[in-house]
Amino acid sequence: MADNLIYWLWLQDCVGAGARVKALLEGYKDARELYLAGENAWKAQKPSHKAYGNMRLKSPEDYAKTVEFCSENKIYILCPDDEYYPQRLLETENYPLALYVRGDYKILNKEKTVAVIGSRTPCVYGQRSAEKIVSRLVESDYLIVSGGALGMDSVAHKSAITAGGKTVLVMGCGHGNGYLPENSALRKLVANNGALITEYPPRHPVTQNSFPMRNRIISALSKGVAIIEAADPSGTFNTANHALEQSRDIFVLPGDIESGNFAGSNRLITEGAIPVFSGDDILLYYGEAEAVSKSGQHKTGDAFREINVDSEFSKKNSKHYKKKTKKACADIDENETEKKEKENNEKTVKNCPEGISKNAAIVYNIMSADITAVDDIARKSGLDVRKVLAALTELEMFGAAEIDGPGKYRLK
Repeated sequence: MADNLIYWLWLQDCVGAGARVKALLEGYKDARELYLAGENAWKAQKPSHKAYGNMRLKSPEDYAKTVEFCSENKIYILCPDDEYYPQRLLETENYPLALYVRGDYKILNKEKTVAVIGSRTPCVYGQRSAEKIVSRLVESDYLIVSGGALGMDSVAHKSAITAGGKTVLVMGCGHGNGYLPENSALRKLVANNGALITEYPPRHPVTQNSFPMRNRIISALSKGVAIIEAADPSGTFNTANHALEQSRDIFVLPGDIESGNFAGSNRLITEGAIPVFSGDDILLYYGEAEAVSKSGQHKTGDAFREINVDSEFSKKNSKHYKKKTKKACADIDENETEKKEKENNEKTVKNCPEGISKNAAIVYNIMSADITAVDDIARKSGLDVRKVLAALTELEMFGAAEIDGPGKYRLK
């Protein structure tokens, strides 16, 4: 397989990142066999005009120095015929023909892998949520994948390492490029506590398409992608679209509907993404009820798995939640008691956790140590259900409330 490296690097360079190599290699066991088949065989595989021109002009021997450089600098090159090449990538049409890895390349085939991504300028709530979700996943032996960008990506990597786990950072440039010097220390940390990977050769520069191409690898390596915080529009959608094409699960943390930081997140949920409020929700979705029951955070082990959620969202299906007609709303006649409850709930609440939002304070005032259903909170508060859920999540983050079954919460 080592002898084949120069052929894989030749073909990778000729076709470029993101090319549909599965079709190009159809009928050939590897890049070496394709190369030896000759120009007529290449043309029959219908590569792009540019790729075909490169294949004729370039030679595999041109890449021997790259192999030598990587060997001297402890950069492991993974190609599709390597036993440690990630099998999930091979499921895609445009898998990388070479992965340059610093760190533990053997972890890339780990079954329990989740990508965690989000805003480059996350709010405190988003950061705290990511830290809790990642820590919980790591406790259950999950590998965390992200893109090494500022903001939520960095939070994901650091949280995984802090929790004693491993993480994979997928770069959009070559090793030694020096891009984003602010995160150079983080990249070194990841290389020592996981793997730092890229499909680009050493010192390859950042290009206009390198990060969108990078995103397909982040999603393909994972069972599911957890989006913690995304505006609308957001670069996070690019990864979500790759995940959809690759049939990966898409999890989204709901947020305040009045916050622009969560406009994209909430839209993805209305389009069919899976809403989650904790790492346990993801574990339950993957059938790990035993791990959740040991945590003591969820009291009903299999309840989440009984919820049938379609993870495939699309813009065509964006009207899952239609507004009720004015006639239907007019048929709801609130009694005087409920109106007074709503008026009272709008007042400032005493003894609330410091720093919580107005909606969270309203919800906190309604709840008690007894189990309270989300629908009851919405009815008594006059708040939209999604606002109630966002407020409950905020109270969870502040340690003031906890979930006690599907749609049920209590104060701690």
